[in-house]
Amino acid sequence: MENQRTVDNLVDPENQTTIKPATVITGKVSGPGDLFLDGRIKGDIAISGLLFIGENGSVQGEVAAGNMILAGHVQGRVTVAGKIEIRSSAHIQGDLVCQSIAIAENAHLDGEVHTHMGKPLTPEVFSEKRKDLLLPAK
Repeated sequence: MENQRTVDNLVDPENQTTIKPATVITGKVSGPGDLFLDGRIKGDIAISGLLFIGENGSVQGEVAAGNMILAGHVQGRVTVAGKIEIRSSAHIQGDLVCQSIAIAENAHLDGEVHTHMGKPLTPEVFSEKRKDLLLPAK
């Protein structure tokens, strides 16, 4: 369905691992399912499903995921096979490789954005919610 958020279509509660805010992991984290991260990881992540990094979540290392929602912090290269949704509280310090991207206003991205194998990015379609939007005079 068009204009749905990534989380609406991809969360699999039966195959999801959760890392709570008080948890700090040093080393590589990988797996075939989804991961909800609200803690900290100092090391690389490789998740074939959905990687959801909450507002309290942070990663120092390389990140690879099937799809990703970012509301927290990542310091390192991010590679997403499908779609990444970057929420307004998110901070990325590093390059991003993806197929499709949606970036919220006020999100921070300090790095370059690249596409997979030279394919064009699929633009996200947004509907303007404000009815009386004033445009600057030309």
